[in-house]
Amino acid sequence: MEQAPPFLGPGNSIDQGGSGFKPEEWSTGWGSDGLAPPSTSLDMPMAAKRRLPPHIQARIYSRRTEGFLHDESRIRNPGSTKYLQDIKSPSEHKPVAQLAHGLSRVLFNPGVHWLQDPRSRVYNFTPWLEAIPKVNDFAFERVTGFVRSSRDKDLRILAKQHNRPFVGSTSSLTGLLSHVYFLVSGDRATDTSPLSRAFAYEATTFTPGQRMPTSVILDYNDGVWSIDSDKANAIAEKNVLTWMGTMLEKFLVLPEPEFKKLLRSSPEPIEGHDSRREAYRYAMSDSFVMRSQLDCMDSRLPGTGVFDIKTRAAVPIRLDILNYEENSGYLIKKLTGALESFEKEYYDLIRSAFLKYSFQARIGNMDGVLVAYHNTARIFGFQYIPLEEMDARLYGPGDGSRVFDKCLRLLECILKEVVGVYGQQSVRCTFDKRDHVDEMVVFIEPANWVEATEGKPCPITQLEVKVENLLNDSPVRGSTAVASDQPWLIHWAISHSAADGVDIRSNLSQSQSRQLTALHFPTGVRTLPEMVAYWDNIHFGDKTEGDEWHSLKRSLAFRTAPPQIEYLRRLARQGHDATMRAEAEEASSGRGKVVWGPADYLGDVVDDKLVRDVPESTVDGGEVGGISVSTDESCDSAAGVEDSEVSDAGTASEWLDTGVEIQGPEPSVTSTDHHTDTNVSNTTHTH
Repeated sequence: MEQAPPFLGPGNSIDQGGSGFKPEEWSTGWGSDGLAPPSTSLDMPMAAKRRLPPHIQARIYSRRTEGFLHDESRIRNPGSTKYLQDIKSPSEHKPVAQLAHGLSRVLFNPGVHWLQDPRSRVYNFTPWLEAIPKVNDFAFERVTGFVRSSRDKDLRILAKQHNRPFVGSTSSLTGLLSHVYFLVSGDRATDTSPLSRAFAYEATTFTPGQRMPTSVILDYNDGVWSIDSDKANAIAEKNVLTWMGTMLEKFLVLPEPEFKKLLRSSPEPIEGHDSRREAYRYAMSDSFVMRSQLDCMDSRLPGTGVFDIKTRAAVPIRLDILNYEENSGYLIKKLTGALESFEKEYYDLIRSAFLKYSFQARIGNMDGVLVAYHNTARIFGFQYIPLEEMDARLYGPGDGSRVFDKCLRLLECILKEVVGVYGQQSVRCTFDKRDHVDEMVVFIEPANWVEATEGKPCPITQLEVKVENLLNDSPVRGSTAVASDQPWLIHWAISHSAADGVDIRSNLSQSQSRQLTALHFPTGVRTLPEMVAYWDNIHFGDKTEGDEWHSLKRSLAFRTAPPQIEYLRRLARQGHDATMRAEAEEASSGRGKVVWGPADYLGDVVDDKLVRDVPESTVDGGEVGGISVSTDESCDSAAGVEDSEVSDAGTASEWLDTGVEIQGPEPSVTSTDHHTDTNVSNTTHTH
C-alpha cells in the first residue's frame, strides 16, 4: 500500500484527478495508545497551565524612564573630580585647623605609628595624648555643633544663586551614593589581598551595617530640596562614639592648654566667642550644591592639602557599644593578627568605612584621612590613608573619580524622578539595594501627611532602578566596569511600580526590618525593664526631654550577648588587668615616661621625671605579611592597615557591623592569641 507523502499532516487532503479520493492520515504505524486516559476539553499544553513560581512575580509598571550616562572628560586627579566645581561660601568661615602634638609626620610616613611602642614602652608622641578625657567632662556647648542641610542658610543661598534643586552634606549623601554604587558595581567585593594570612579566608563583602537601607527626608522650601538623614539623630545621641568623634577631633588639633579650655573643669572663657562657621567646602554639580566640613590641612600634601580626621574605635567597642566602659580595657598589642591588632581594625575599615570615606573625601576635595585608633579610654596609634589607597581596596585598578562621577550623576537622575512623584512638597524616601539583586528599590511617601486632615491613608510609591554596564558598547558585569579604564557607558532605567499601596508598604516594612539596630545587653543588665532604665539614663551631651524609650523602641532590638561578644569582653577584662600591672610596674621602677626625640619637638610640656632623647635615624622596615612597615631605629613601627561633621561612629549603621565580624576564633587560634596577649601585656603602658 502506498503511503501518503510525509508532509501531509492531520487535516490535509488532496484530490487526485478530481476522483474524490482522500488518503488516510499519516501515522507512525504503531497504532493507538490503549492505556492513555481519555482526552477531555480541559486538556491543554503544560506550558499554558503552568503558573509563575512564587518567587517570581509579574512586574507591571505605570511609568518608565531611561537614559544613558556617558564618560565625561575629566582631570585624572584621585583627589578631585571635574564633575564637582568649587563655589565660594557666602559667609566667613574659620580657617582650616592643623594637627598639633607633632602628629604631622604621620602624614608623610605610610603605615601605623604607635603612640607608645609596646616593646620598649617609648612614646613616639607626647604622652598627654594617651589618656582620652571622659566624654562627660567635655563641654560640647563650647564648640560649634552639626548643622543639618535643611538649616544651613549658606546651602540654600548658593542653591538659589546657581539654580540647583538639591542640597546636602556628606553625612546625608554618602548613604545614598553607597547604594547607587552597590547597584552600578554589581555588588563588587573589596580587595583584602595585601593583608596577612589571618584574613586570607575572611569575607570580602561589605558589612551588613554598610549595606543597611538608607532613609532620608527631602525637605522642600521655595524650589529647593534639602536632604537630611532620617531617624538617625535620636539613636546617635545615645552612642558614645558620636560624641567622642567631636571631642577627639579637637583633642588632635589643639595644643594642650587650648583643649583644656573646652573641659567642664575649666571656667567658661571670658573672651568673646568666635561666631564664624566651621570651615566647609561648597561644591556644585548639575543638580546639587554639596557641603563638606574641612577638618584639617597640611600644605605639604598633594592637591588642596586638606584631609579628614577619623577616630576609629576598636572592634569590641563597635560591636558591643552599650558595654563600652568594660570594653575600654581591650588592647591593640600587635601589627598583624586576627584580633588585638591594627590589621584587624584596618580589615574592618575596608569593609565598613572605606566606601563612605572615599565619597566624603571627593565631595570635600581631600587628599585622604587620618585615622586615630582608640578604645574610648586610650589612643593606640595613628595612620594616614590617602585616597589612592582606599580606591585600590575598593575599585582595584579602576579610576575612583570616574566611579564617583557615575554614581553622583545616576543619583541626580533618581532624585529628579523622586521629587516628581508628589510635586513641590517634602518627601521621605528609603534606598535599598539588596545583595545579589540586580535592582535598587526606592520608596517614597509625603513627609508631612496627616491622615486625619487629608481624609485618607498616606500614599506611597515604589521605584525600581536597573542599570546595564557597557565597555566599548559590549555588555559587562558591573564589577568589571568599575575596575576598567575602557570607555564606560551606563544604560539606566527607572520604573514606577503599579502595585497597590498595601503591597508596597509590605515591601517597605521588609526593608525597614533591616534598619533595626540590634544591641547587646551590657554586663549587669539581664531584663528588658532594666535595659529601659539603663537606656533612659544614657546622656553625654544636653539631656533630652520626653519619653525616649517609647519614641525609639520600634528602631531598637536588644539581645543577650552571644559567645563571640562574650569572648571580646573577656579579652577586654584581660587587657584591663594587663594595663593595671604595667602601670604598677612603671610606678615602682621610677623610670618615668620616655619620649622619642627632643621634648620641644613635640610642642607640648611633658610632665615627667625623665625625658630621654632618641636618635631620629630611621630604617626601612619593608613589609610584614603584605603590610607596609616602616620603623624608627628604636620605637616607631608601622603596619598598613562619618562623616567628620557628625561623629566617630558615622551613622547608626555602624552598630550593625556585627554578624560576620567576629565568628569566634577556633580553639587553636584562641590559645595562640591568648598566649601572645599574656606575653605582650606586661610591656604595654597605658594611662
